[in-house]
Amino acid sequence: MTTDLCLVNPPHPDLVNPHAQAPLGLLYLAAVAERGGWRVTILNLAGALQKSYLWQFPVARVYGITGTYLDAEAVNVVAREIRRQQSASTTIVGGAVALSPELLDYRAINTVVLGEAENVILDLVEKPGPRFLRGEPADVNALPIPARHLWPGPFGGNVFIDGHNYYGGGSATFLTSRGCPYSCAFCAGPALGPRRVRTRDAGAVVAELEEIVTDFGVRQFRLSDEFFSAKRSHAFAVCAAIRQSRILDHGNGIAWRASVGVNPHDMETWKTLHSAGCREVSLGIESADPAVLEKITRKGDIADAQQALRNARAAGLRTRALMMIGLPGTTIKTMQRNLEFFRTAEFDSLAITVFTPVPGCAIAKDPEAFGCRILPKHARRSLCVYGPNGENEIWPTIEIDGMSQQELANQMKVSLAAAEATGKLGKGLP
Repeated sequence: MTTDLCLVNPPHPDLVNPHAQAPLGLLYLAAVAERGGWRVTILNLAGALQKSYLWQFPVARVYGITGTYLDAEAVNVVAREIRRQQSASTTIVGGAVALSPELLDYRAINTVVLGEAENVILDLVEKPGPRFLRGEPADVNALPIPARHLWPGPFGGNVFIDGHNYYGGGSATFLTSRGCPYSCAFCAGPALGPRRVRTRDAGAVVAELEEIVTDFGVRQFRLSDEFFSAKRSHAFAVCAAIRQSRILDHGNGIAWRASVGVNPHDMETWKTLHSAGCREVSLGIESADPAVLEKITRKGDIADAQQALRNARAAGLRTRALMMIGLPGTTIKTMQRNLEFFRTAEFDSLAITVFTPVPGCAIAKDPEAFGCRILPKHARRSLCVYGPNGENEIWPTIEIDGMSQQELANQMKVSLAAAEATGKLGKGLP
């Protein structure tokens, strides 16, 4: 039987654990298409070898592929193989890779969708669309629950620090909001669509969690909101609804982790999250250097970060500090301040990435405004410090005023060595 829509998760050869989580975007699109009456399948090639001749695609009228800018070549390979096997089909590409349309192969790709695609997917399945299409932000409270029943295999692996499991193995992702109130210079989010935070009804969120627990037996979760505590009233409402759920044992029968900012960082916020089953928080700290934070327009300073970490741990939460090296505004003082942070800050895990001017971010659009110049040869590399074969080659992706490339590279390597010496540096795993 011919499928109307086949959604494809492409290979992710740069990731240590390509099966860490199922892509919620595809699951939402699948649910919208099913609700519209279409027959839908999902093909997960995340861990597949780059031997495309071995891939078998189900017969479908339309194929949809997601990806980031790092996946551009993998997306092209998938699209070309679809065209070879199913020459009469239509292929649509979406996700953050849509911000790099110049990297895509239009001999095999019909339409690229920039932004959220739930409001356009039914029309694109019905008839071919234009070469480039901008999606419209969805009403998050009108969307169906993601079609997890179509996902081939586990929804996700270990998502907690050190691979700890609170309730058996495996995990699932869920969303309570879309958008972020901030426009950090390193983030491509603003280029994908309006940043207004759209929150889901707390009761609907809990109903989805209850369905996952009841239907799939999963009790561990990664909350995929960009900034869960951005609207404190929303975060508190979700936690209150979880505590009212018998199926979730009033917050005692699930465990989840969330990404948050360093503000708000009051004890009430952390205790409220913990009371609803939150066990870990990842805080976007980025740098311990105030000059760098000011350059990248990150909200909150290092004192906020230090207090947030202390309060979160005091409330019973484990903490993951998210940082970047090689950022615009870096000086010789940056390394000293980062090393002092590694030595004194109260975190349980440290995650470091190499700053990469991803397409769509403010720094990529106007690097001179941030006192730097992009090095194309290095900017296309993985931002991950560690890959499947161990530590990646570490080299700056930008040239910074007042510092040579070699000086910046040496500073990055010293910072990484100091981070590793803490014994808390993540290496591509939870």
